[in-house]
Amino acid sequence: MPESKEHHDTTQKRSHAKLGLVLSGGGARGAYQAGVMKGVAEIAAARGIVQPVPIIAGVSAGAINAAYLASRADNFSVATEQMEEMWSNITADRIFRTDALSAGRSGVRLMTDAAFGALYQKKFARSLLDTQPLSKLLDEVIDYGAIDRNIRAKHLDALAVTAMNYSNATSITFVHGTEQAPMWQRARRISTRAEITRQHIMASAAIPIFFSPAKLDNDHYGDGCLRNTAPLSPAIHLGADRLLVVSVRRADKPMGANVSVPEIEPSIARILGVILNALLLDAMEVDMERMSRINATINYVPERQRADLSLRKVDYFWLRPSRDIGELAGRLFDKLPRVIRYLISGLGSSKEASELTSYLLFDPEFCGQLVQMGYDDAMANRDALSEFLA
Repeated sequence: MPESKEHHDTTQKRSHAKLGLVLSGGGARGAYQAGVMKGVAEIAAARGIVQPVPIIAGVSAGAINAAYLASRADNFSVATEQMEEMWSNITADRIFRTDALSAGRSGVRLMTDAAFGALYQKKFARSLLDTQPLSKLLDEVIDYGAIDRNIRAKHLDALAVTAMNYSNATSITFVHGTEQAPMWQRARRISTRAEITRQHIMASAAIPIFFSPAKLDNDHYGDGCLRNTAPLSPAIHLGADRLLVVSVRRADKPMGANVSVPEIEPSIARILGVILNALLLDAMEVDMERMSRINATINYVPERQRADLSLRKVDYFWLRPSRDIGELAGRLFDKLPRVIRYLISGLGSSKEASELTSYLLFDPEFCGQLVQMGYDDAMANRDALSEFLA
């Protein structure tokens, strides 16, 4: 039938396009991305598109989701269903140790360093939380060898995971792709070829202070959002003509608007929330704004002269939460593990700690709501997304 052939042509055409998927950081907020991707998979399948994102780039929590999808790129629909299930059932003890002994040990190390640091050449504290459980979880849910197999089978062009090198304060993008995948070097950010492993993902997801740095070769790395001034660039460098960007902060509401009380001096909890948002979320929005300005400028250049430009226009579809995730986390503060709740309560009220809570609340109720929100937001944009994918 003509309709069937038309569908086939669309699929064939799409297979040669370069759509890059960019997933931002955000700790537990990464559950939102799982819901969005499930919706994207359903919308793509309705257009006969089997694998819509040949280039996948992620940082922090987005690096976990990126590697998960890359390892299952041979069946994108199943991959998104399984990722949704993982996030909907996740618990804090799968990410970090939640027992009082582990938390107490970290607290003692911090106090020892603060009180007697001058007496010891070696410092004991590395982070507030022990993320050994996350390391084990990654090994359970990601088949690292499958990433290379999917690239060789042409289900995937490249996976890019970014982390920050604490030794030289440079943002490093680890690229798992073909030998032809381009490398780049910019101010404070470079790329390098690598076969992505657990350590690369642990490095990218190591939220400063809270999660321990991860060792790769002779260097230690932290969260990929640190000093990452251009989170969109890896996908573009790797050949993406268009971008599907999924970030985890509501578009039309400033951070913490629900807890702003000007006459009250901000607590440490609120200050930490502002710091984490600045580290993990701001760069994505700034880079999206930059790309929008570049696209608008190129529109003024006559078509025949655009080939001479060093810049190129990159179309994009940007999905962000329709509701405030920090506000939702504040209402579910009691879902935090008891020891974490106790520690945060010492820094400020549950309301002021809502943004901080949203990064650490690995709870089925909270993450399940974020997954559903992500799916609903994707479906609310179904027609526009379908048109963009095709």
